[in-house]
Amino acid sequence: MQRKPFTMQALETWIITCFYLQLLLLNPLVKAQSSCGNPVTDDVNDITKLVGNLPNDYMITLRYVQKMDTLPNHCWLHLMVPEFSKSLHNLLQKFSDMSDVLSNYSIINNLTRIINDIMSCLDSEKNKNFRKENVHLYEEGRFIPEEFFRRFNSTIDAYKDFEEKSDHSDCVLPSTTETPEN
Repeated sequence: MQRKPFTMQALETWIITCFYLQLLLLNPLVKAQSSCGNPVTDDVNDITKLVGNLPNDYMITLRYVQKMDTLPNHCWLHLMVPEFSKSLHNLLQKFSDMSDVLSNYSIINNLTRIINDIMSCLDSEKNKNFRKENVHLYEEGRFIPEEFFRRFNSTIDAYKDFEEKSDHSDCVLPSTTETPEN
């Protein structure tokens, strides 16, 4: 039996089909390996203005975990970022949305967006139960704005370090880990 040679149209159809199959099959792999970008924007530079606008005796509530040698930075982030999101959201509710570009509301709103974007970047199936398993590590705190935002900036710095490192191992604490003393 003699084979018919491919026509030009059949060859073009075959090439296009192969191209689309590659896109469909490889696209999920590319998305899984890509980082989520850098959610930290220049809006963090407005923290100084915000701290200056808030009274020195104003207290901001934050559930926090002390940094520990036995707790890797990326695991600490899994514990702290959701708490900063809650605290910033609560703080945001205390201010009205004004049209002023650098109002307290707009600065806090931008910081909330940054921390929520970081939370999305950290979202990991392998560490989803880590927070639930380590609620005993949390402490309740009330901080003046300068201290609260110093801790916020520490979280931003920890995230930047996290992004630079390729090792994002599972978050597991040794069973001997105790709550750190102040």
